[in-house]
Amino acid sequence: MTPEMHRTLTFIQEYYAQHGIAPTMREIMVALGGKSTGPVHNRIHRLIDRGHLVRLPGRDRAIAPASAAIDLSAVPTEKLLGELEKRRALHG
Repeated sequence: MTPEMHRTLTFIQEYYAQHGIAPTMREIMVALGGKSTGPVHNRIHRLIDRGHLVRLPGRDRAIAPASAAIDLSAVPTEKLLGELEKRRALHG
């Protein structure tokens, strides 16, 4: 993991722990001293691909640290089964 990715992940984890939601791209950019949200966006996608962050579809600020407990009890069973089937088809 690059130092920039580590700083990004640490900031997101701390922000999430304090606020219960992820920071915006702009908030991450400002906190890390960036001038554009493009590099932040790229780092977030790499962190998702590597399993450090997860997407939270249908929510504002739709990422969370992978270590955060995600309550699936509110997700309809049909949606969970559909997601499992989709992943099974993709990954065997």
